[in-house]
Amino acid sequence: MKRGGGQLADGNDNISLLLNPGGLGGWASYQRHLRHLVCPAGFGCVGFKDRPGLMDFHGQPGQRARFMSIDFPRELLAPRVADLEDAARGRLVPGEALRLLMRQALELTHSPEALSPERTTQAAEQLLDMATLTLGGTRDATELAVKRGLSAARLRAIKAMMAAHASYGGLSVNWVAKRYGISPDYVRALFKRQGTSFTDHLLELRLQRAYRQLAGQRRGGRPIVDVAYSSGFNNLSWFYRAFRQRFGMTPKDARNGLSIQGNMGAFSSLLYR
Repeated sequence: MKRGGGQLADGNDNISLLLNPGGLGGWASYQRHLRHLVCPAGFGCVGFKDRPGLMDFHGQPGQRARFMSIDFPRELLAPRVADLEDAARGRLVPGEALRLLMRQALELTHSPEALSPERTTQAAEQLLDMATLTLGGTRDATELAVKRGLSAARLRAIKAMMAAHASYGGLSVNWVAKRYGISPDYVRALFKRQGTSFTDHLLELRLQRAYRQLAGQRRGGRPIVDVAYSSGFNNLSWFYRAFRQRFGMTPKDARNGLSIQGNMGAFSSLLYR
């Protein structure tokens, strides 16, 4: 893949983060005044749209190299970075900001539905914040990025991980904090800023999982007790009480095809125990 004189004539001076989100293959970047940079999975480099360059994809037969390019207007990103030229001379190595940046970008590519204007603005700000931290921001830009973008990206990643492991009975705020190398109090604070709690979010995930299983099986499916345990509950009386309060029906009603009563979004906070 080449960007030569014909492409440079478009006047585009954006700054691109060229990323390898995974796969067995890789690629190398060649750009004027910068070093030859080989980028295996998890790494990346900076690309300047106003300079000629070449990308060489490589790998064994049958191996697919993955490539992602995220463009940022120069006037938005450059003032936030302490030394952009220095950052561009080396590879972008795997770190929390880069991993979260890749994760969010991939999530956006996997969500074809149009984002609302507000959500689009939020996503753009968060990507810009992650890029700032990845490249080494100025003091003020770093402080803003940590407070705004990093916290939002961490919470999004934590929620995704919780959704994937909601059925694990040992899932707790301490377990999550250890996996992400942060404190339990920090995890709680992330949820509190959104007006909820770690406990209530986990309970909601488990109740939704149980409801989907019951509603999908109807009569003759797995015993309700098995559904409760497989959804992450270890206390049946608590499961029945929480299910009724959340959906306005019993688990048996859900299996028998009753419709959910009331507003699905109106769920009073419950103390998980």
